[in-house]
Parts: sequence; C-alpha cells; structure tokens
Amino acid sequence: MIEIGITLRSGIRRILNLNRFRRETLLACGLVLLLFLIGTMAASATENGNVLRLGLQSDKFTQMNAFVLPWGNGAVFGMTHIPLATFKPDLDTAPCLAEKWEVSSDGKSITFHLVKNATWHDGKPVTAEDVAFSFEYWKKIDKSDARGNWYGSYLDHAKVIDNNSVELVFNESVAAVTLASQIPITYVIPQHVWKGVEKPKEYNGADALIGCGPFIFEKFDNDAQIAYLKANPNYFAGKPAVDAIEWHYYRSLDTLLLALEKGEIDAKADYYQPVSGIYAADLVKADNVDLIIVPDIGVPLHLVFGFKQYPTNTTSFRQAVSYAIDYQALLEMIAAGYGEIPGKGYNSPALPGFDTDLPKLEYNTTKAKDLLNSSGFIDKDGDGLRESPDGSKLRIPITPDTKPQYVRAAEVISQNLRKIGLDVYVESLSSDALKKKLWTDRDYYMAVRYSTPYANLAGDTAAEYYVDLPGMFGTCKDAKITGIVNEAIRSKDIDALSKSRRAIQEYAAEEQPIIALIWGDAIYPVRTDRWVGWTPMYGYGPVNYWSWFSLKPK
Repeated sequence: MIEIGITLRSGIRRILNLNRFRRETLLACGLVLLLFLIGTMAASATENGNVLRLGLQSDKFTQMNAFVLPWGNGAVFGMTHIPLATFKPDLDTAPCLAEKWEVSSDGKSITFHLVKNATWHDGKPVTAEDVAFSFEYWKKIDKSDARGNWYGSYLDHAKVIDNNSVELVFNESVAAVTLASQIPITYVIPQHVWKGVEKPKEYNGADALIGCGPFIFEKFDNDAQIAYLKANPNYFAGKPAVDAIEWHYYRSLDTLLLALEKGEIDAKADYYQPVSGIYAADLVKADNVDLIIVPDIGVPLHLVFGFKQYPTNTTSFRQAVSYAIDYQALLEMIAAGYGEIPGKGYNSPALPGFDTDLPKLEYNTTKAKDLLNSSGFIDKDGDGLRESPDGSKLRIPITPDTKPQYVRAAEVISQNLRKIGLDVYVESLSSDALKKKLWTDRDYYMAVRYSTPYANLAGDTAAEYYVDLPGMFGTCKDAKITGIVNEAIRSKDIDALSKSRRAIQEYAAEEQPIIALIWGDAIYPVRTDRWVGWTPMYGYGPVNYWSWFSLKPK
C-alpha cells in the first residue's frame, strides 16, 4: 500500500468551473487519502488493460535514454525512474526508493536507508552500490543539467555503508537544501547498465531506459510518435492503478490540445508546462475536459538579465526596462487575464518565506525614460532611438525560449522597449543554440523563460538563474547577492532559509536582475470521461508519481 502524509493545504485540489471559469475547492485531505486507498486497491483489479494516454509537446523526441529529454525529467513524473525521496503534492519531501534518512548535525552529509525489495526492470536487485554509483555519475554529467551542476559543485563523494545504506558527503553544509530540492529530481540508475558509458546522452542501447520505477518502457513507435510503457508488476510499493501508458508526441501545443479535446489523449505530460489562460479560455468550452488548478511556486514567465553585457549589467538600465513593460498587456495577451501582476521581489506568493512587504511592479514609461535620460542613454542623432552614453549605437537582442508563449512575450516586451527609444529585437534560435547561449556561453542580454517550482524551493530561491556561483547558471557576481545566496544554501532549518529568502527577494526588488512577468496558479487540462482520481502537485499538476496510484478507470 502506498501511503502519503498530506497537510490540509496540500490535500485540497482546486478545479476550474467549466461554466463560470472560476476555482472551487474540490476535495479536502481526507478524501484525497481515501482516493489513495481506493486507487491502490484498484491496482490489482485492472485486468482489463486500462491505458492512460498522455501528450508531450516538444520540437524533438530523440533516443530512448534516461539522460535525454523528456526522459531526463523522469524523477518528477516517476515513470521508469525514481529518486531516493520524492516530492509530495505540496512539494514537501516523502520517502521513495529510500524508506528513511538522517542529516548530519553539521549539514554536510545525508545517510539514506533503502527499501529492501526494489528491483531493476531486468530483475536485478537495486543495491547501495547502484545508489552510490548514480550520484558519482551525476557529478560527471554535462553542467547544463541542473543536477549535474549541483552535484559536480557540492558532492564530495558517495559512500556505501552497508547493503541497504548510502551516505552522501558534501564539501559544504548543503545537505538540508539538497534534500529539499535536488534529491527529489535526481533519479537512481543501474550501475550494470551505465558503468561503461562515458557519454550518457549519446547512449542508445536497448537497456538505456531500465529503471526501478512503477512503469517499464516497452517500445517507441517512430512512425506514430508514441512511447509505450507498461505497469511494473514487481514494483516495491505495489503495482500502479494504471496498466499501461501511451506517451504521444506532438510538435505543437495547439495540436496536442486539439487531441485532448477530441479524446485522443487524457492529459498533458510535460515538465512544468501548464497551459496559459489564453488556452484555458477555449478549453473550458470543450466537453469532458476539466481544468485542474494548483498553486504555483514557480514563475511561468520571467525576464532575466545577462551581466556579461553592457548595458544590461547596469542597475539603472534594468530598472528602466522594468518600468517600460506593460504587465497588464502581457497578462491579457499571454494569459487571457488569468493571473496577476507580480511583485518586485520576483518569487510567487505561494512560496514559503514570501515577502509581503515588497511593492508590485509598475508600468510607468515616464519613469523609464527619466532613468535612461539620467544615465546618458539619449537619442543623439534624432532617429528616434537612443545611443549609449559614449555615443555608440545601441542594439539589444531579447532571447526567448522556443515555445510560442515565450516568443510572444518577447515580442510584446520588444514593442514596449521601442516605445521608450530602445532598439530591441527578438532573437530566434534553435533549441540547441538556445541551450548553448543560455547555459554554456551565457552571453545573452535579456532572456525570456520561466522558473520551475523546484528552482524556487531550492536554497537559492531561483537566484540560480542570475547568480554566478557553483551549481548555478547566472552571470551576476555582485558580492552582496552571492553572499546572501551562499548563506541561504547552507541553511540548516526553515527559519534560517526563510530569512535568506526574504533577503534574496529584497535584492531582486532593488537591483532587478530578474523580473517576474506573470504570477498565477498553474492550469492543467484533463479528460474526465475515462479516468478519475488525479492527485495534483503544486506547480507540476496532475501527471505525477502519486496519480499512478490514485487514478481509477471510469
């Protein structure tokens, strides 16, 4: 039997009323717990081959490999691979492959005790050696991967204690933060598969998706663009309530949502990609579709500045950009008005430690122009566009993520900035070129993307997107913020972390290295005619590890 402890706050699911487009409380925690019991008991009774059909939108679905997207996000979904500890629906931490653990008093190590009956999909037992190998392997992964970046920076070594116990030893006091944010997204891999693989993202062996999770990879139909998975009858926590999963791949979000409306898929399974309000406004009209709403600790749309480039490395310029953005227009165009204008501190009100004293962002072109004028950004040749203080031409790219909502947001921001005399254009890059620019070279001026719930829960409170420190991806080296973040990631309890979180938000409000463009709960559409009993997770929605055991065929 699968058990989960759920607080009253996390045990409430909110669903959008189809006729009035409003949120209502659906179930309190007692009913959610009952669904877990019913769903788990139903797992042994699903003899009729109940298939859950999920949709993924991406520009490519490459080889079946645990280190290649979308499989690389497997720890959150908990399909073929699982972590030692997983996120609960409220993003607290729950046992998974490890049944318990202890954090050392100095915050430099965690000892995990594994469940006794876990096996890999090929029948071999999961051992402490597998776990130790996994974390040593993660240290060597491409640093563009957040997990590889973190463990490569802070994990000293992994030590086997006995057949069922492993100790992770860190070079800094980061154990508590690692447990809260990194462990739940880090899945364990079989040593006998990966030991000799030096380039994991290029490996395409038939065993590349062997895990110990609740589902076993069967095949990928390249013509139909569908991955097939079946329930693991030997899963240590019990067979899932879902007999099989079909994961359908779509090249566009519009095509995916049309398939959902037509009943070809049951839900959208894509790592932290809730639908925007503009899509939700149409989905509420569809038959047999519900919109599940969950509190979002992440930020679905943001603008982050590069500090390697002038003038985005100057505070007054970033502040001017902040005042030049029409946040209400963005909210209407991108989210159909669903959501709210964010605060200057960046982080969502759903985040524990949110600073309620910080002001909201303000659209004020007069203030934007005054800041630029006083900083020497003047139109000196009368062409309507401002030059740099030294008289040189100023032309600045905005680099958005490849998905349509980010491109559209970048276009709106570009138009806003041109209205105050800045020569700004939207840069179009392939996904590979974008990854290189943002994560490897880090030579962007302004980038439009998002921050995930896990990144905001991390000790750096999403500062990883703009701070240049080990394990992070930003370019800001300001000693003030690096000092605050270094203190935050060494927090040993929630009180210390909350204090640091407030300091990080205050810095973001003052210096504006990153700007949240929209706040709002996360919206996820699901079909209601084939399955009931979804267990939504904050930010990430209904498609997650817990739903595999709470779902029931209708």
